[in-house]
Amino acid sequence: MNGPLRKGKDKSNNLLSGSQQKYKNKSRNPFKGPYKEEAFAISLAILIALLVLLVTHVSTGSTEQIQQVNQSVNQTTEIPTKIYSAGGISLQYPSSWNITTDEINATNTQIVIQDPTSANNPQSTEIAAFTIFKVQNDGSETLEQRKDSFIQSFTNSGANIALTNTSNITVNGINATEALYTGNDPKYNKIQLKVIYLEQNGIFYILGFFTKGMDLQSQDPYFSIILNSFKIQ
Repeated sequence: MNGPLRKGKDKSNNLLSGSQQKYKNKSRNPFKGPYKEEAFAISLAILIALLVLLVTHVSTGSTEQIQQVNQSVNQTTEIPTKIYSAGGISLQYPSSWNITTDEINATNTQIVIQDPTSANNPQSTEIAAFTIFKVQNDGSETLEQRKDSFIQSFTNSGANIALTNTSNITVNGINATEALYTGNDPKYNKIQLKVIYLEQNGIFYILGFFTKGMDLQSQDPYFSIILNSFKIQ
């Protein structure tokens, strides 16, 4: 991953309704004849039974949906976390993940946090990682250009990625831009990248959420912990 590398540990992986028919026959009234009242009562009973089944099914389905939503929320809130606080930023990250790069100097900061499997195995075919660059704006490039340099670090490593979507978001009340990229590495493993970049008090912040060999969305519970807790000190 591109960025200012300084003294410190760096074990990070390289890539980081259908149609209706008309009938000619006239409809027949099933309730004519000597058994009209009895037939009507039977039909009414059947109708009530069907309504009860329908309401029960809808109610059960709603309950299942609520349980699924609650389960999703709980999965995020119940993930154990650690706190990183240094270099003018703070955030929480999953406690099972590992900090593989932690470089800080007077003007720049670079951090990489990876899932435990890829952190311990640089050749892993599945990677989930977060990286942040904090770079002083010296006037030599815009925030957009600095983000492009970050993306260039992936293509320089042989990755083939393309921009798929951009949107405006806020990070801890600060306006930011989110860009999504997808593609593959030199071995044709699927890679996805979400980059969030912003400027505050003359400093560029670039947050990258990266996956290889797995879907980016599958790691949202972990990435959301980092993004929702990110603060500039």
